Amino acid sequence: MAAAVLLALAFTLLGIQNASAAAGSILTSVEEVDSKTRLTCTLNQRPTEIAGHRWIKDGKVVKEDTLAELSTQYEVDMKDRSGNYSCIFLPESVGKADITVSGRPRIKVVKKSAHADEGETITLACKSESYAPIIEWTWYKKVDSGNQLITNGSQNKYFVNSSETQSELTIKNLEVGSDRGTYVCNGTNSEGSDEATFTVRVHSRLAALWPFLGIVAEVLVLLTIIFMCEKRQKPSEELDDDELGSAPLKSSGQVDSKDKNVRQRTAT
Repeated sequence: MAAAVLLALAFTLLGIQNASAAAGSILTSVEEVDSKTRLTCTLNQRPTEIAGHRWIKDGKVVKEDTLAELSTQYEVDMKDRSGNYSCIFLPESVGKADITVSGRPRIKVVKKSAHADEGETITLACKSESYAPIIEWTWYKKVDSGNQLITNGSQNKYFVNSSETQSELTIKNLEVGSDRGTYVCNGTNSEGSDEATFTVRVHSRLAALWPFLGIVAEVLVLLTIIFMCEKRQKPSEELDDDELGSAPLKSSGQVDSKDKNVRQRTAT
């Protein structure tokens, strides 16, 4: 009985070793070449025919080929290198290895600017697509005297909600004078820090009335011009009436002169 158990165990171990050999082991390396970071995966044996290679970063396929080589490489810019990588020898049963590359965070924003009316609420969001994860998020506003630090709950209008990959700043009851301007989101991990900026514009409640007020102003200007033109025409009209009244007197004088000449000729 004991011999049968030992025999079954031996066959089990043999099967595990064969499976491990079939999958093969992969050696990985990370090296910096000029301005690039080169990732290399090397299969230490060829258990079966290799149909190609596939590289994945953070769950997305970034490279794939159909080469039958025992080694595959992937190069990435230094500033974009951080993340979780996987090299896969195809078919996938041949072998797979994971490589984690750390680097300074790269902070990105969802929207670079935000527009709202006074009294409203806006939310600014930034995220990090790098590894290692962010250990500290910092928000501040640029003012003339420097950087004004913003903390969660400050002034009962600023609220910060953060995780390892994202941070949000909510500003309530916006004010035209104090809340518009440039805001900064800063993220720090074990390799360094990075930041991104936002532009916030706050419009007055009267802003929606400006087009209407503009039209009213144009109408008032037009009416003023018409009134002034009419006022300038009135003296000219009165002068015309005087000239028309003196015209018959001049005509009568001419008739009397003609009658006098006729009488003189008759008397002669």
